[in-house]
Amino acid sequence: MRVLSLSLPALLVFVAAGCEGDLPVSDPNGPSVLVTYQSQPLADVQVCLHESASGPVLAQAVSAADGQATFREIPAPEPSEYSVSLQSLSDGGWILDPKYTNPAKSLVRLAPLGDGDPQTIELPRGAVRPLTRTR
Repeated sequence: MRVLSLSLPALLVFVAAGCEGDLPVSDPNGPSVLVTYQSQPLADVQVCLHESASGPVLAQAVSAADGQATFREIPAPEPSEYSVSLQSLSDGGWILDPKYTNPAKSLVRLAPLGDGDPQTIELPRGAVRPLTRTR
Protein backbone atom coordinates (compact mmCIF):
# COMPACT_ATOMS: atom_id res chain seq x y z
CA MET A 1 0.00 0.00 0.00
CA ARG A 2 1.44 3.36 -1.01
CA VAL A 3 1.15 6.21 1.45
CA LEU A 4 1.55 9.79 0.33
CA SER A 5 3.14 12.03 2.91
CA LEU A 6 3.54 15.78 2.71
CA SER A 7 5.46 18.09 4.96
CA LEU A 8 3.34 20.60 6.85
CA PRO A 9 4.53 23.56 4.71
CA ALA A 10 3.78 21.64 1.50
CA LEU A 11 0.36 20.65 2.78
CA LEU A 12 -0.47 24.25 3.70
CA VAL A 13 0.54 25.45 0.24
CA PHE A 14 -1.58 22.70 -1.35
CA VAL A 15 -4.69 23.52 0.72
CA ALA A 16 -4.33 27.30 0.43
CA ALA A 17 -4.02 27.14 -3.36
CA GLY A 18 -7.63 26.06 -3.94
CA CYS A 19 -9.83 28.57 -5.81
CA GLU A 20 -6.92 31.01 -6.14
CA GLY A 21 -7.15 32.68 -2.75
CA ASP A 22 -7.16 32.67 1.01
CA LEU A 23 -9.28 30.14 2.82
CA PRO A 24 -12.65 31.72 3.59
CA VAL A 25 -14.08 32.48 6.97
CA SER A 26 -17.84 31.96 7.02
CA ASP A 27 -20.20 34.53 8.51
CA PRO A 28 -23.25 32.74 9.97
CA ASN A 29 -25.41 35.72 8.98
CA GLY A 30 -24.17 36.05 5.40
CA PRO A 31 -25.78 34.71 2.25
CA SER A 32 -25.38 30.98 1.74
CA VAL A 33 -25.83 28.08 -0.66
CA LEU A 34 -26.54 24.43 0.08
CA VAL A 35 -24.20 21.86 -1.50
CA THR A 36 -25.75 18.40 -1.96
CA TYR A 37 -25.05 15.13 -3.72
CA GLN A 38 -27.82 12.56 -4.19
CA SER A 39 -29.99 14.85 -2.03
CA GLN A 40 -27.57 14.58 0.92
CA PRO A 41 -25.54 17.50 2.34
CA LEU A 42 -21.92 17.55 1.23
CA ALA A 43 -19.38 19.00 3.69
CA ASP A 44 -15.91 20.44 3.11
CA VAL A 45 -16.55 21.76 -0.38
CA GLN A 46 -15.03 25.13 -1.22
CA VAL A 47 -17.52 27.14 -3.27
CA CYS A 48 -16.02 29.96 -5.36
CA LEU A 49 -18.17 32.56 -7.08
CA HIS A 50 -16.99 34.17 -10.33
CA GLU A 51 -18.60 36.98 -12.32
CA SER A 52 -17.96 35.01 -15.51
CA ALA A 53 -16.61 31.60 -16.51
CA SER A 54 -13.15 33.12 -16.98
CA GLY A 55 -13.30 35.76 -14.24
CA PRO A 56 -11.48 35.91 -10.90
CA VAL A 57 -12.95 34.66 -7.62
CA LEU A 58 -15.33 37.27 -6.15
CA ALA A 59 -16.34 35.36 -3.02
CA GLN A 60 -15.72 31.96 -1.47
CA ALA A 61 -16.98 29.82 1.38
CA VAL A 62 -16.69 26.23 2.62
CA SER A 63 -19.69 23.97 3.20
CA ALA A 64 -20.27 22.76 6.76
CA ALA A 65 -21.57 19.36 7.88
CA ASP A 66 -25.12 20.46 6.97
CA GLY A 67 -23.99 21.35 3.42
CA GLN A 68 -24.38 25.11 4.01
CA ALA A 69 -21.62 27.32 2.60
CA THR A 70 -22.06 30.80 4.06
CA PHE A 71 -20.23 33.72 2.48
CA ARG A 72 -18.53 36.38 4.61
CA GLU A 73 -18.84 38.94 1.82
CA ILE A 74 -20.37 39.12 -1.62
CA PRO A 75 -19.79 41.87 -4.18
CA ALA A 76 -22.09 44.86 -4.37
CA PRO A 77 -23.67 45.17 -6.77
CA GLU A 78 -23.90 41.48 -7.55
CA PRO A 79 -23.61 40.20 -11.13
CA SER A 80 -26.80 38.97 -12.77
CA GLU A 81 -25.40 35.42 -12.58
CA TYR A 82 -22.42 33.73 -10.92
CA SER A 83 -20.26 31.07 -12.53
CA VAL A 84 -19.22 28.61 -9.82
CA SER A 85 -16.16 26.48 -9.21
CA LEU A 86 -16.01 23.81 -6.50
CA GLN A 87 -13.21 21.92 -4.82
CA SER A 88 -13.24 19.20 -2.16
CA LEU A 89 -11.08 20.10 0.84
CA SER A 90 -11.08 17.00 3.00
CA ASP A 91 -10.16 13.38 2.70
CA GLY A 92 -13.59 11.98 3.41
CA GLY A 93 -12.96 9.06 1.08
CA TRP A 94 -14.22 10.97 -1.96
CA ILE A 95 -13.16 13.68 -4.40
CA LEU A 96 -15.03 15.90 -6.82
CA ASP A 97 -14.69 15.42 -10.55
CA PRO A 98 -11.81 17.79 -11.50
CA LYS A 99 -13.99 19.64 -14.03
CA TYR A 100 -15.71 21.38 -11.10
CA THR A 101 -12.53 23.31 -10.27
CA ASN A 102 -12.95 25.26 -13.52
CA PRO A 103 -16.02 27.54 -13.70
CA ALA A 104 -16.07 27.26 -17.51
CA LYS A 105 -16.30 23.46 -17.35
CA SER A 106 -18.42 23.03 -14.21
CA LEU A 107 -21.49 24.66 -15.81
CA VAL A 108 -22.76 25.42 -12.27
CA ARG A 109 -24.49 28.80 -12.21
CA LEU A 110 -26.23 30.73 -9.43
CA ALA A 111 -28.53 33.74 -9.35
CA PRO A 112 -27.54 36.68 -7.10
CA LEU A 113 -27.37 35.50 -3.48
CA GLY A 114 -28.88 38.57 -1.85
CA ASP A 115 -32.29 37.77 -3.34
CA GLY A 116 -33.80 35.55 -0.64
CA ASP A 117 -33.57 31.91 0.35
CA PRO A 118 -30.35 29.91 -0.05
CA GLN A 119 -29.94 28.24 -3.43
CA THR A 120 -29.01 24.58 -3.75
CA ILE A 121 -26.09 23.23 -5.75
CA GLU A 122 -27.17 19.63 -6.40
CA LEU A 123 -24.19 17.86 -7.92
CA PRO A 124 -25.13 15.36 -10.63
CA ARG A 125 -24.53 11.63 -10.45
CA GLY A 126 -20.84 10.88 -10.97
CA ALA A 127 -19.64 14.30 -9.76
CA VAL A 128 -18.40 12.74 -6.52
CA ARG A 129 -15.92 9.91 -6.93
CA PRO A 130 -14.64 7.50 -4.28
CA LEU A 131 -10.92 7.62 -3.56
CA THR A 132 -10.79 3.84 -3.31
CA ARG A 133 -11.68 1.52 -6.13
CA THR A 134 -14.76 -0.60 -5.75
CA ARG A 135 -14.49 -4.26 -6.63
